[in-house]
Amino acid sequence: MQKKIFPIILTIALLISSLVSFFYIYNLQGNAKVINYAGVVRGATQRLVKQELNGQQNDSLVEKIDGILKELQTGEGDVGLTRLNSDAFQELIVEMQREWKDLKEEIYLVRAGEGAEILFDDSETFFALADRTVAAAEQYSEKRVRSAAVSLLILNFAFIILVILIYIYNARQAERQRELEKAEDENRKKKEQLSRQEENLQAPMNDISELMYITDIENYDLLFLNQAGMEIFHVDSLEGKKCYRVLQGKDAPCEFCTTPILREGENYTWEHDNPITGRHYILKDRLLEWNGRPARMEIAFDTTKAEQEKLFLKFTLEAEKLVTDCVSMLYQQKDIIKTSAQVLEKFGSFLHADRVYIIDIKEDRMYARLEWCADGIISHRERLQGIPVSLIERWIPYFNRKECVIIQNVNQLGDTNTAEYRLLREHAITSLVAAPLEKGGTLLGCLVVDNPPAGQIVSIASQLQTLCYFLLLARSNAQSQKELSRLSYFDTLTSFYNRNRYIEDTNAMTHTDSPAGIVYLDVNGLKDINDQYGHEFGDTVLVECARRMKQVFEGADFYRIGGDEFVIICPGIEKDVFHSKLRELRAQFQKEPHYRAAIGSRWTETVSSLKEIIAEADARMYEDKKEFYRQNPVSQRYRHHSDEVLHLADPGILMEEIQQNRFEVYLQPKVSSSDRMAVGAEALIRYRSKSDTLMLPGNFLPLLEENESISLIDFYVFEFVCVKLKDWINQGKQAFPVSVNFSISSLIQSSFVEHLTGICTKYDISPEYLEIEVTEKIHDVEGLDIKSLIINLHNAGFAVAIDDFGTEYANLALLSEIDFDVLKLDKSMIDNIAVNPKTKTIVGLISGVCHDLGVHMVAEGIETEEQFMTLRSCGVDSVQGFLFSKPVPMKEYEERFLKTTDSEK
Repeated sequence: MQKKIFPIILTIALLISSLVSFFYIYNLQGNAKVINYAGVVRGATQRLVKQELNGQQNDSLVEKIDGILKELQTGEGDVGLTRLNSDAFQELIVEMQREWKDLKEEIYLVRAGEGAEILFDDSETFFALADRTVAAAEQYSEKRVRSAAVSLLILNFAFIILVILIYIYNARQAERQRELEKAEDENRKKKEQLSRQEENLQAPMNDISELMYITDIENYDLLFLNQAGMEIFHVDSLEGKKCYRVLQGKDAPCEFCTTPILREGENYTWEHDNPITGRHYILKDRLLEWNGRPARMEIAFDTTKAEQEKLFLKFTLEAEKLVTDCVSMLYQQKDIIKTSAQVLEKFGSFLHADRVYIIDIKEDRMYARLEWCADGIISHRERLQGIPVSLIERWIPYFNRKECVIIQNVNQLGDTNTAEYRLLREHAITSLVAAPLEKGGTLLGCLVVDNPPAGQIVSIASQLQTLCYFLLLARSNAQSQKELSRLSYFDTLTSFYNRNRYIEDTNAMTHTDSPAGIVYLDVNGLKDINDQYGHEFGDTVLVECARRMKQVFEGADFYRIGGDEFVIICPGIEKDVFHSKLRELRAQFQKEPHYRAAIGSRWTETVSSLKEIIAEADARMYEDKKEFYRQNPVSQRYRHHSDEVLHLADPGILMEEIQQNRFEVYLQPKVSSSDRMAVGAEALIRYRSKSDTLMLPGNFLPLLEENESISLIDFYVFEFVCVKLKDWINQGKQAFPVSVNFSISSLIQSSFVEHLTGICTKYDISPEYLEIEVTEKIHDVEGLDIKSLIINLHNAGFAVAIDDFGTEYANLALLSEIDFDVLKLDKSMIDNIAVNPKTKTIVGLISGVCHDLGVHMVAEGIETEEQFMTLRSCGVDSVQGFLFSKPVPMKEYEERFLKTTDSEK
């Protein structure tokens, strides 16, 4: 075979040389024809575009251009063109075919009525491409002419080399054929495997409930949509379907398409609300290859319910914060009406409602008290006045159950609740939420929200109920503050001004050129009346005395400055008129034995110092009182009644009596109201006379106070208590704090605090075990800087208590002016607290003020279980009285109330 191959090669070489020559000539002719027809395509296309732009359709020319382009690429066709073997030319021809395809689509769009601008622009691009194609063909032909000559020369050499290479070629071709066959076989197997994998993959993709689809990233063709997606979007076939049209209902690619931001091998997660399904989805996107095409796969997880819950939670949290802000506003309010209006505005704006208003219910009629309206909404407050409650009779059972009334659609009421429907429609209400304003089982009104957003109408009910609670609480607090303010200036029993107002008025009336009359009156025998007939009857006596004073001095200013002391100030009264009324007043208090009074008076033509004038009237009153007690020796009220204590007026004798231990210190325990356990004690002094009679402090302390020797008793009691505290601590007994009373005479001493600390140091007792009690009248003592004194006592470590609060010197201003630690409520405020709601209310208010100020409250004189339970309900911290123990001697107190530290553990 190899022997014959060379003659064959030579023969073939000659034949080929001839054929090559003919071929080159033929190709050159064919190339020229190709160049010509490439130019023809350009000219024909230009002519076609002009015709189409002019509205002349030429489908035959389109078909002709299609045929020429195809023949230029393949060399097969009716024209007889050869295929130009130029890569550059063929690439341009392929590009021309793509451009021609787009151009044809633009032509058809123009025919369909679309604009011609794109067609014109694309045609210009096509013409330029055609020119480049013709140039490529010409360049190729020129190159072929030059290479033809060279090719013929080297052809013979090629055949020689060909003989040598033929063997290699044949071998390689055989090897390649085997490799191709093997590759084709592998490709066939791989294709079959991929086909099976695709089928296997689509099966579970169709089984999952989540929406899943695959789309072509270049033309947005929908390549795959699982069964769930088919059902959701009502799709039967994917052929020719675009993802944006099927899945989003759009006519163009979505502006939020994630394809441009996807990265190979990475997932992209995002969220979207689908306009077709109306659901909220979490989406996961990923690039992949699908049947040889670059594609994007997307899985959609329906999280609508979770999103709604998240939005509901967000709304709830924001609503709760709003309620908290509103509560803060109400808590800090100074003007309840103004603050409530601000709360309505804040709440209504947050809800995007039309109106929010408060309705009061009085005598079966409704009255709109406050209203907020959104911008552009007409107020209906004036029209919501005096409306019968019967129109909303259906609401009452809900309110009685402390539930909200929720009306989502007023039109649903038309058939069954005609009157209610007309009422709401008349006020442009389409939906509504109303919460009851209820206190103690009584319906006071309601808080109403008109036309809130439909999605929030149910969820706002709880916030509305909370707001109602704090609105009522704020209203109650405002009323309490108003009552407290009134209590600060008025005596609740007689309706006279109290001592607080008395101090303010007397300080303001420092000088006047007008005349004035002052009456200082003290009810005689009130202590005996209280002891014999009870405090309730004593209160009746005081009220009647006040009535008689007002009857005589009509138009004057009346003050109750103590338990049984009154001052009447008559500005601008003439002297004869004043004395005439004064005689009438004395006559009023001489008619009956229970209504007697010591009266002192002073008239002046001009006022230079009102306090001096009042002091003169006070002194005259005491002269009158002395005369009364001289005529009534059975009374125990007057401080000079007993000859057994008169000798104590001598300081020397008093000191001897102290040294002989005739003064005994008793202790009365203070009990915690929560568990009735002893938490402290009050030191009380007793005097044992030479006749061995144990006398109460009221029988001798006034005498010592008048002679300014009471300080000896004060410091004696304090030192005695320190000694006992030291003994208890040394014996390992539980030492409770003990309170000691001090008179004004002691308090005004410049070295008062130093004296106390010196005694504590002497016995090594910490001041924390001692409480200094002072009466309220120190507030008006000249020469005593009570604020500075309290500061010094605190700095030394002592606690300070206001004693006898609620009697002669009731002054609420003290609580704001002076930093006391303890307030002791007097027995006179306790006696009828269990049966007198007004007293209970007052005590409750005072207790609330004390708790707010951090002041510990102690009630004195508890005698019944009912009093104790009432006081505990009022929030009183500690109590003392005969119900728990009367004042007892020191030894008995130690045995009953002190325990050793070990036993306590």
